[in-house]
Amino acid sequence: MKPNFLYLGGDKCGSTWLHRILSRHPDVALPASKELFFFDRYFQRGTSWYMRQFDGLAAPRVGEICHDYLYSPQALERIAEFFDDDAIFLIVLRNPWVRMISHHRYLQRIGKTDLPFDRALDEHGGLIAHSLYLQPVQQAIKLLGRERIRFLKFEDLASNPTGFGRQLSDALGIEFEPDLPYAERVLEGSSARSGQIVRVLRAAGWRLRELGLQNLVSSVKSNPLVNRALFQRQTARSSPLDAGLTPHTAELVQQFHEQSFGLEKACGLNLSDWRETLDQLESTRGQ
Repeated sequence: MKPNFLYLGGDKCGSTWLHRILSRHPDVALPASKELFFFDRYFQRGTSWYMRQFDGLAAPRVGEICHDYLYSPQALERIAEFFDDDAIFLIVLRNPWVRMISHHRYLQRIGKTDLPFDRALDEHGGLIAHSLYLQPVQQAIKLLGRERIRFLKFEDLASNPTGFGRQLSDALGIEFEPDLPYAERVLEGSSARSGQIVRVLRAAGWRLRELGLQNLVSSVKSNPLVNRALFQRQTARSSPLDAGLTPHTAELVQQFHEQSFGLEKACGLNLSDWRETLDQLESTRGQ
């Protein structure tokens, strides 16, 4: 069956939770691999390869969860050409400062950086770029059509997972299933036991994806025994408000604040809570 919905992003905005819930929903069918990365990294394999990933799947909504597509204009162009007019596209947005902090923690978790937050911003461009939503969102609207995109807020998931599950069901036009484990948390508070081992395994995982073994990679990544062997829980986590502001990050906070108004207009979301958090950050500058 040809897929008729797609999660486009953002990154660190709940894609693992989305996959966990939707894979258990009777009205949704997902491929064995959580992320196919077809429209940005593996488009040369052809649409016939992509369609084969959905062989045997049948449900009112068949689709893919991949958090990178939002940030690739070329991927969005390919998606616009491939999907039918009745397709639904999901975008979840998160307070850009908090998302950036979460992304940095993730890079630490997988052993990709040991730099402090302010220095990591210069070394890993995605930390900033993936929090600057306005241009990617406008591009998605231009190419896919505003009427086909459903925008949700990560903060609603964090504060009321069951209510967010109802929003998600409404967005996809499927029945709300009250017994799904909406409150089951996806923990970010863990770190690699050995950053070097995790880096080697991740490189091997990308190599396996290139060989067409993405289902194996997804299976290993989601295995709880593997995760317990590679990662350990962190007992204490600082608040995103504790990161402090440098002149560089202060400029980013101001940019996030300004962009929030354009995002509100484009997405129809109330982002006043984002601005309150950003204002709190700006008030701590120089303290």
